[in-house]
Amino acid sequence: MESKKLGRRKFLNTGLITVGSLCAGTSQASIQASRVEWNETVDVVVLGCGGAGLMAACQAHDAKAKVAIFDAGKSPYHTATSLCGGVFTACGSRLQKSDPEGQKDSWQQFAEDIMAYGNYMSLKEPVYCFAKNSGLAYDWLEANGLAKHYLEPYLGHSRLRAHRQASFSGRDYVDVLVKQIALRDLKIRHGMPLNKFIFDPETNTVLGVRCGKNGNFVNVRATKGVVMATGGFTGTVESLERWVPNVAGKGVAIGGACNDGTALMIAVRDLGVPLSHMQYIASYPCGVVTNGRNGPYCRYWFVTNNGGLLLNKNGQRFVSEKEGICHITPLLAFQPDGCHYVFTDSAGWERTMKKIQVGALIGIPAWPASRVEKEFKLQKNLWKCDTLEELCEKSGMNLQNLREQIKTWNQAVESGNDTQFGRTDQKWKIGEGPYYMVRMATWNNLSCGGVRVNEDLQVLGWDMKPIQHLYAAGETIAGVHGAYYCGGNACGFAHTSGFVAGRNVVKA
Repeated sequence: MESKKLGRRKFLNTGLITVGSLCAGTSQASIQASRVEWNETVDVVVLGCGGAGLMAACQAHDAKAKVAIFDAGKSPYHTATSLCGGVFTACGSRLQKSDPEGQKDSWQQFAEDIMAYGNYMSLKEPVYCFAKNSGLAYDWLEANGLAKHYLEPYLGHSRLRAHRQASFSGRDYVDVLVKQIALRDLKIRHGMPLNKFIFDPETNTVLGVRCGKNGNFVNVRATKGVVMATGGFTGTVESLERWVPNVAGKGVAIGGACNDGTALMIAVRDLGVPLSHMQYIASYPCGVVTNGRNGPYCRYWFVTNNGGLLLNKNGQRFVSEKEGICHITPLLAFQPDGCHYVFTDSAGWERTMKKIQVGALIGIPAWPASRVEKEFKLQKNLWKCDTLEELCEKSGMNLQNLREQIKTWNQAVESGNDTQFGRTDQKWKIGEGPYYMVRMATWNNLSCGGVRVNEDLQVLGWDMKPIQHLYAAGETIAGVHGAYYCGGNACGFAHTSGFVAGRNVVKA
């Protein structure tokens, strides 16, 4: 009996010693991290090959780091940067400084515009990083062969800072980065998504990553650090609606196919990082819904800037056509069928076509003129009708209200006083047909939530302290845009944050 008691006591004591040694010394997680069999060792690992990731890789390489790039997808051209409309907002670029209006800008004003547009729900750290460094990032792209571009005014920006690609396509930025990656002899390993962060909790340090799938995994040690540029969660309908249920079943869902939030959830699982702002997305009120949840983007403001009106299905204006586009989106929920229409007459359409090609007016993906003509004939989302009666019969819009609205608008043009929404810039009356109209719903293409960072773009842990050797860039970062997205800032922030993170990770 005594021997049994001694045996039991010995067992308990042994257990207590083991637990005590783990608590007082190295944790099990640290032991596991120290026992990883590394397949490769580099200075910097970059996760993602969009604008943010490729910019980070170039900057880290130029700072003499050995860089490895892993991506879940198939190509840099299947990313959010490639899908964007080619507007890069930046302060302090050479191009902006060459323009008298652009010279009136400052990084402080840029930051204030971002935060004001986003209902002051932005986080100042990524906003300040963006505003201070955006000009440098744009100049780097321009110096490395960026295609034709120019400055244009843009809704939500109080200064002239929207750098527009003449192609109206973010593909131009990808072209520059892909070329620069090749010149540096850097290889993108596609089809190799993040599987695990290898993390030492004792030192609060990311040691490296495991990437791959289907049994093909590599453990890569990163002696300087990891840049997480893995995108957001609008790439699939399922991931979008998981985080933002109020868009369930509504509008267009578009994004890089691998932007499904998986990497963000891995960061939560392995590092315990908090996610923030996950309920916010860039939801534009300009999606032309075709084939279920797919469809292009109508840049309706080119029409409204040339005399067109925004109407609901009742044939009535419901907002100023000068309102910021993402501020209009929430109003669609209160309109019949959850949609709205851009409407103009023959003269307004002709003015519009002199300012923009039809493939840019209805783009991302662009519709050629032949496709637009086909859609006009189908008369499901686009209408071209000789009379108001025909237009309303085929679209279902209220004819009597439309006639009254046109009368009210034409009076506002004559008097200079828009009694409905206070506009003072109206120049053109609605006149003769044929009349043109496009039906639009939401177009959801950019998530605004993710990990929190400091101004150096270090990822913050559960205690709001930086996790060592972990940086983030692009859509992976939370709180840049706040509650509403202001156009051009996503593309600008992607490249700027990649520019900064790629340099800072080497200094770690």
